[in-house]
Amino acid sequence: MRNWMKWQSTVMAGLCVLAAACANTSAGGGGGTATDTTAGTDVASGSDTTSGADTTGGTDAVAGQDTTGGGTDAVTAGTTTTIAAIQQDPNSTGCTNDTGFVDGAKGITLSQVIVVTPVQTTTSKTSGKTSDAVWVQTKGGGVWSGIELYAASPGPLTSLKQGDVITVTGDVSEAFCVTEVKPIAVTPQGATDIPVAVTIDVDSIGAAAPAATNESYESVYISLTNVLVADPGVLGTDGKIHYIAVGKTATDKAVNVSSGFGNYVTSKTGTANYTAGQKLNVRGIVSYYSGQYTVTPLAIDIAN
Repeated sequence: MRNWMKWQSTVMAGLCVLAAACANTSAGGGGGTATDTTAGTDVASGSDTTSGADTTGGTDAVAGQDTTGGGTDAVTAGTTTTIAAIQQDPNSTGCTNDTGFVDGAKGITLSQVIVVTPVQTTTSKTSGKTSDAVWVQTKGGGVWSGIELYAASPGPLTSLKQGDVITVTGDVSEAFCVTEVKPIAVTPQGATDIPVAVTIDVDSIGAAAPAATNESYESVYISLTNVLVADPGVLGTDGKIHYIAVGKTATDKAVNVSSGFGNYVTSKTGTANYTAGQKLNVRGIVSYYSGQYTVTPLAIDIAN
């Protein structure tokens, strides 16, 4: 993560996210695997198999967890910790290296976290290496509750499914100021419903949002309801459409939404899939890349 000002200029992790320079290499309108050019922050592939599941139903394999703990104390190597502690660690909140990698605590363990997204498999254009990324959260969801896991493919993440409950041991890293854990070992702990997406205002993650607010939602599963399309064709540096800008009004370009997990903002021919003024409900992961916070969607629905 990072002090605000960063994640509003190019788009991540996750993800590709907000109106900036990002080269989207996924094929609009179709499924399949994306080609990743952003070292594990592109979330433009996969398929959503869940529509905002209730966390109170079914067989719960996760004990109640605190998502607010951690404060600003540094995370200690070789210990069991929480997502909140990692995301609030000074290495994360104080990250300034938007163009590279910074190693964090080694050998930490996250116990009983829930897989929220499908596994995203990408192949680097430069190295030809294939990698997996998946986003996990603590049971309650909300601020400071989400983080990205990133590993070589095939590997410890390849077979994971939404709703899997896992314990992860791995190394913390800041990848272009996106906080992630690179797993050494992943242990299945059962299955449950994915956390319900927390409903937030577009101003909570847009350019106008306070630094701490933006940071607290990085990699969190959120919901934007009844937002209006202000720009259906936000371009990347390659001159192609990579995002739609949404806000409270048809002129409010508060937050960019990218393609992701089988949801595409463009057709296969590169034309916009949405029109200005359309009202949408969006659920997805908050992403950060090159100074921008954006949303990578697990679902985009036309609102009534």
